[in-house]
Amino acid sequence: MFLVSVIIPMYNGAEFINETLDSVLGQSYKNIEVIVIDDHSTDNGFELVNNINTPNLIIVKNSGKGACAARNYGFELSKGEYIQYLDADDLLSANKIEEQLKLAKLYNVSHIYSCGFVRFSDNIDELVWQRQYVDKDYDNPKMWLLDSWKGKGMGAIHNWLIPRDLIELAGPWDEELLINQDGEFISRVLFNARGVKFTENVQVYYRSGIPNSITQNRSFSKEKAASILRSYVSYKETSIKHNSLELMKVGLGYNFLFFIYQYSAHFPELTDKAKKEFYNLGFNKMWPVGGRNFKKLSTVIGFERALKFKQFFHKITNK
Repeated sequence: MFLVSVIIPMYNGAEFINETLDSVLGQSYKNIEVIVIDDHSTDNGFELVNNINTPNLIIVKNSGKGACAARNYGFELSKGEYIQYLDADDLLSANKIEEQLKLAKLYNVSHIYSCGFVRFSDNIDELVWQRQYVDKDYDNPKMWLLDSWKGKGMGAIHNWLIPRDLIELAGPWDEELLINQDGEFISRVLFNARGVKFTENVQVYYRSGIPNSITQNRSFSKEKAASILRSYVSYKETSIKHNSLELMKVGLGYNFLFFIYQYSAHFPELTDKAKKEFYNLGFNKMWPVGGRNFKKLSTVIGFERALKFKQFFHKITNK
């Protein structure tokens, strides 16, 4: 039987960690090890986990700092042939790992295994999963990325059951990124995979609405904006490394355009860099992205003129 390592970074996770661990330790597939990396918490989360008397549960203090460092340390400690990343407030359906391993026995470590995900804030019992365009098999994993970058769907990091070999090929999590760490990491994994296999009838649950979570805090800080742009540049560098720039060009263009749309009124220096990255891909003209009304306006007067209107509106509404 395959050993699956479930790696959980935890910072001040006392409120939700028991529920998260219940969803892991209650998996129908039992050959798992659970590695909780406490990221220097100031609550009693470490003590809560340390008091759970289960032989396949390991809890240690992070040797570095931050969720990415915790995931990297967890991977160093792990022994599993397959890796399941999970945040300390999210949940797995009870058969998630078992059903994905059924596919893994057919397609082996050259493929990566996905499933549906559902956002929730409290009770998961009444939630209904809605299929996204990307919730399907891909013979070419780069096409999953291309579709996702075009806005046709997304995934949470715990969607994936990842062969250890693919992580070793992709390299560690980028510990310098403040946001979009999971998108940057999984893009490198997908570039090294031979296929994506979608698992029906299982879901993962992504907890929304937590004020202190970095993934929930959408404030327009320059540091976060710079981190997002850096992750998009990493997408481009990975595409070049795998001789796939031409294939991925349109998707990369969408990333830079969405960045410009979101941050042009806040950080012009960063959006100027994004514009240079966009035009360096070989495009002559920007196309409409963003909200429905903005896209309609862009279609009439052009993307850059619509941006100036958006910037002017931002100024007069924030005086």
